Amino acid sequence: MSLAKPFRHALPVSETLFHDALYLTHAGWERIKPGEPYPQRDAPFFYFEWKEGRTLPEFCLALVLSGSGEIEAHGQRARVRRGDAFLFRPGEWHRHRPSPKTGWTLMWIHFNGDEPLRWLHANLFQLRGNLAAIENQALFRSQFAHLVATVHRNPSVNCANFSRQAIGLLSHVLGDQPGGATRGMPATADDVVKAAVEYIWNFSHDIVDVSAVAREVGLARRTLDRRFRAATGRSVLGEIQFCRVSRAAKLLQETTMPVKHIVHRAGFRNDEHLRLAFQKSFGKSPQAFRRQS
Repeated sequence: MSLAKPFRHALPVSETLFHDALYLTHAGWERIKPGEPYPQRDAPFFYFEWKEGRTLPEFCLALVLSGSGEIEAHGQRARVRRGDAFLFRPGEWHRHRPSPKTGWTLMWIHFNGDEPLRWLHANLFQLRGNLAAIENQALFRSQFAHLVATVHRNPSVNCANFSRQAIGLLSHVLGDQPGGATRGMPATADDVVKAAVEYIWNFSHDIVDVSAVAREVGLARRTLDRRFRAATGRSVLGEIQFCRVSRAAKLLQETTMPVKHIVHRAGFRNDEHLRLAFQKSFGKSPQAFRRQS
């Protein structure tokens, strides 16, 4: 993550966004040196006394980039180290701090909305206490850093793009319900194709095309497409479309989010593109897919 200095951004939440399925409220990252006081008093919203702890009106998801520390909630403490992610729930008393011996570098987002509350009530968050069980840590870190950096570039706005990225990030923390309609990323031994697949599944909720994927992995478009077909049996464009359909299908199955919101969160340009993709993949409209799922 190419960020020079730590920051904390409180994002504006409009009346429209407030009623959205999921929205960000804060994002940032911090670097605490060994022995440095914590929390820092120059951040009133984030400051708390260790003895008293704190509660938040929203979710907090954090990732330890380096160093170590401890977190506590419900009277249970846990050590956290580099690569560990943890989640605090709205209204949950908690506290956290870096180790005075190592300090830590931490990045986080705060979010809220009807969907994460529904996920919470349905016990879909995959947690060991407050620690998140992340399988693909490299991809999770990449998505987390990309979201925080995107917010940092646009700290005075809050938009659907932030929500789309947050949903993609949270998919790592959510468990799959049985009976899913689609499979996940294809496995391949070709490292270049593997990097292309990860890029597609990481960023295809946004405007991504074959040329962008080819630039990312440093190959000519035709060369990448040839290697991609040989490794996965699909074209690069086919993988982008499959990823978007998979994401949309998961949202239709596991959330009550309106279809008009799913369109952009899944990476489609408009309702018609989503409808045509579902007709081709499932032989039915998104609405019919949701009813039958």
